[in-house]
Amino acid sequence: MTKKRKFLRIAIAVLMVFSLLLTTSQTLAYWAQPTVVTTTANSTGEVSIGDWDQVFPYDSNFNDYVAGDMVTYNGQTYEARGDYANSFTPGVGWFWWLGWIRL
Repeated sequence: MTKKRKFLRIAIAVLMVFSLLLTTSQTLAYWAQPTVVTTTANSTGEVSIGDWDQVFPYDSNFNDYVAGDMVTYNGQTYEARGDYANSFTPGVGWFWWLGWIRL
């Protein structure tokens, strides 16, 4: 039994050494743009988070649409041209395009 235990201890020790060799001290954010890859200990980089574009259904009771706001209406997506988009329902009537751009 002592030979089996000795072999098991050596096998576990070797496994632990090899597992430590496979780890790294560097962590790189995979969402970073531009990606920063370096091997130096002291480095700087810039991580851009980006802009969130969330589209909500058009609400005729909401009067605070501003330029760049995006809404969906009747299955279409629209973007407000300016702060005056509140005067027009997207895709409805003759002059909806004055306030909205169909995307």
